[in-house]
Order: sequence, then C-alpha cells, then structure tokens
Amino acid sequence: MAERGTALGSRENPAPLGAAVRTRIERGDRYSAPEVYNLEITLVEVVRGKEARDRIEGQSVAGRPRAGFEYVLCCVRVGYFSKARGFAHSGEKFEVSPEHFAAMAGDGGAEFERPVLSRQPDHALIGTSLAVNESREGWIVLEVAEGGKASLIFRREYEANQYGVWGALWFQLA
Repeated sequence: MAERGTALGSRENPAPLGAAVRTRIERGDRYSAPEVYNLEITLVEVVRGKEARDRIEGQSVAGRPRAGFEYVLCCVRVGYFSKARGFAHSGEKFEVSPEHFAAMAGDGGAEFERPVLSRQPDHALIGTSLAVNESREGWIVLEVAEGGKASLIFRREYEANQYGVWGALWFQLA
C-alpha cells in the first residue's frame, strides 16, 4: 500500500496495469536552452513465463532465458506531447531506446540484465520514433527471476536537470 501523497508511478507506488502515468522529459543539449516535453506511459499488457517464451519462439527470435529466469513481454504505450516549457524546435522526435526500460527485482534492490535476443518481437516499441503529439504501442522483452515479483521502470533521459531531479517511473509487473 502506498503512503498517502505518494505519486503514482513512484517506487513506493508503482502504477498498475492500464494506468497512464504522465511525466516530463527534458530535451536539448548543453549549448541551448532545454525544452521540456510531456510523456504519458501506460503498461497495457504483461505476459510472463511459458506463454511469453512461446510467443517469442513463435516469431523466431533467437535466445533463451538464463537458468532461473523467465521472459516477460510488456506491451507499453508511449505518448509524446507538445512541450511544456522551452523554445520550439520543429521536428524534435522522441526515440524509444533500450536504455529507457528495465526490469527491477520486486524490492527495487537489483536491476535484471536485458535478455540477449537477435531482435525484438514484432510490433516492438524499442527503436521507434515518435513525433510530437503521437502515441505508439509496442512490445518490450525483459528477463526476470522465475515466479518472483518484479517492476518495470522507465528512465527519463536526464535525471538531474535545471527543473529538478526526475527519477524513474515504476510499473507493477507482478
């Protein structure tokens, strides 16, 4: 149970399946004024264990989970919306990278390694590029301890910035 006043999507109050978590990201470089854009992240579906492995193998995605671990398929929707603050830069896209998402042990104490796959499964979210005011839904493959509790985290690009410290967003996997 989350403490009163704890934000949805925090480590203390991970977002449940289907809950949209709104946040901001900072874009730009050290030579220009940063721009702050709005993101909305939703964990849409979670598939674990044998069903996840069967789906991955059915698409000829090479790889097997390590001993004592299982695959978890996460369908995630990401929305990238008009900036909240900053100067306009036309065409500023948001690229979803593998570094944005990770699986954490249920207690948040350890991050699980990414699985070694020849590619992400069909309708992959990783590697997609979103234009401003666009949303995309796709799959991410992670690896977690068999049968154990785990969380999905989304890391923002700049954790410490001029507008504050923005940590990871947390979502319940089990």
